[in-house]
Amino acid sequence: MKRTGVFATDEEVERLKEPVPYMIVGGVEPMTALQKCHAMALEHGLPEISGYYGIDLKTKEFVTV
Repeated sequence: MKRTGVFATDEEVERLKEPVPYMIVGGVEPMTALQKCHAMALEHGLPEISGYYGIDLKTKEFVTV
């Protein structure tokens, strides 16, 4: 696991913990927690990578493999 030095906010971590609805409305699947986390990391200025960013929930730091 590689640490990025970039951290999520408390509110973002709480959004990641919310259950993902399984109902598809309008033909669009809801984002998974992993996809949400990756999108948040990009919003914090991290570069696009192959795969997804994860998060260390204890420190709120975005990580990669």
